[in-house]
Amino acid sequence: MGKSIHTVYVIFLIATGLLSTLVIGVYGADFYTTSLQDRPFHPQYEQLKPTGFYGHGFGIVGTLMITFGVIMYSSRKRWRAMANLGKIKNFLEFHIFLCLLGPILVLYHTTFKFGGLVAVSFWSMVAVVLSGIIGRYFYVQIPRGIQGNELSVAELAAENERLGSTLKKNRGFDTVMLQAIDTIALPEKNASQMSLMEALNFFVVNDITRRTRLRRIFARLERQGLRGEVLSDIRSLATRRIILTRRIAFLQQFRQVFYYWHVVHLPFSIVMFLILFVHVGVAIAFGYTWIF
Repeated sequence: MGKSIHTVYVIFLIATGLLSTLVIGVYGADFYTTSLQDRPFHPQYEQLKPTGFYGHGFGIVGTLMITFGVIMYSSRKRWRAMANLGKIKNFLEFHIFLCLLGPILVLYHTTFKFGGLVAVSFWSMVAVVLSGIIGRYFYVQIPRGIQGNELSVAELAAENERLGSTLKKNRGFDTVMLQAIDTIALPEKNASQMSLMEALNFFVVNDITRRTRLRRIFARLERQGLRGEVLSDIRSLATRRIILTRRIAFLQQFRQVFYYWHVVHLPFSIVMFLILFVHVGVAIAFGYTWIF
């Protein structure tokens, strides 16, 4: 999947998720904002109640999306037969899409009313979604190759050296300017001695201030006569060098955090699915089979 196609793919997923959420929300806004005791008298009650045609459908489609999203992504990561079936990051993006829109549909299915055992499943689902968003941030901090496989420290160092050589040989960078680039990427304190909160704070501040600090370096290149596409290419290479240098410095920490993240994410997922299967089984036992 080329860069432009990948951009269209991501935009399509985002647009589909937002549009689906908005359309259902606007369609059922009056019903969802009606008090619980008055809902049975609402004209949309038979359609949007949890056992109604639309309400039940939201629950089924949402559940299938979550289930398929988890199975698909887990299979891509663990099943060797799927190792060459596209980039793992594309599978992750589709997994995120399914596991964000799916819970939203389940929320519409509940008509924003949940209690008892189902409430445990719902809040487990919320915990899974929130931890998944956080996990996505940690995931992208661990550099990966074209197929999405984690790169070794040696591979990362070689790529960083290549970027440095390209800047110095082909783009007019000298050693001092390259050191200035690396200074932007690294904290004053040794990365291995920083706590997780200190590391996250550095990443956030570094992302906010990076362009301003780079602009000073580029101003020097502009004074040397560099313009247009050449300067844009330098910006791209320098940014990649900063991001890669930063990730190498914090690699071990984020690997460890990502490992412990699974310890939190997995139990909530298991609880959610166990109660979900019980809920579905009870619904089928009582004859709520939707259109089947």
